[in-house]
Amino acid sequence: TGEIWQQISFVPEIAGTRDISLSSVYRMYVDPQDEKTMYWATRGEGMYYTYDNGKTWSQPPGELASGFIYGIAIHPKDTCTIYATNGLQIFSSTDCSRSYTELYRDASGGGIVSLTVNPFLPHQVYAIKNDGTLMVSFDSGISWKVTHRFTGSPVDIFSDLSQNGRMYVATRQNGLYRSNNAGETWESLSGAMKGYADANEYRRFIMYQDRPGVLFYVSTYGVLKSEDGGSSWYPLNLINPPGSVRIFAFAVNPHNENELYYTATIDSFSTFYKSIDGGESWITKKLPSGQIPTYLRVHADNPEWLYIGFTIPPKQ
Repeated sequence: TGEIWQQISFVPEIAGTRDISLSSVYRMYVDPQDEKTMYWATRGEGMYYTYDNGKTWSQPPGELASGFIYGIAIHPKDTCTIYATNGLQIFSSTDCSRSYTELYRDASGGGIVSLTVNPFLPHQVYAIKNDGTLMVSFDSGISWKVTHRFTGSPVDIFSDLSQNGRMYVATRQNGLYRSNNAGETWESLSGAMKGYADANEYRRFIMYQDRPGVLFYVSTYGVLKSEDGGSSWYPLNLINPPGSVRIFAFAVNPHNENELYYTATIDSFSTFYKSIDGGESWITKKLPSGQIPTYLRVHADNPEWLYIGFTIPPKQ
């Protein structure tokens, strides 16, 4: 894994095949019911989706075919129901991305940055804005209400697929928050990370579903692991000293939490790291692109398959 890489960024069209390898990866989302289905949120070129493990990609019609896509959420019970946001609007599809309908338009300019669906009550949809506003819909996005206001510029919201009511919100500067009652109340987890410098500066977050309560949290500090849902944390022993590199891509084998991957970036140079012993030792590899790596994923059905996504650095 990580030895040989193959490009899988092609869109079949009437005139031929279009190469979309220069479309920057902002986020990638995997359908929890179908490992072959992935959604690609780009930085400025809309949304792409694949039903064949990334061999071919398609775009939905309408407004989601262009622009920056900030968040996508797949219905946990109905694989053909998808929610997506371009920051200003929230859209939904109930026909496997053949068409999308606008559900909400943000007039305040707060900027919708992330979406999630309650896996235990799938008609509950959550949207969070970068001004800290958390909204919930109890009718699949028809109507919305504000339930909480965070500080620290939220970036991502997550629903735990294995624990009813458990949710997390990651903020840009104020660390991680947890709810145990489907978002009614929230508690900051930053106190449990106070011994790790700059841990509140969030990068990536993974819930390990094979063992509920196991979390991996990536920040400016490095990578922290929790085995009790975020109440306590300990650091992974990376090759790089804490705070010395930027880690934008991190992955765990869904069926082996000791198999870990991350990329370390200094300026515009990045290196790939792999561990098979829970982070005690690491193997380094060269990456297949000079772009900035922003996404890693181990395929749950075929764990020898590793996906990596890149973004083009903005011009200075």
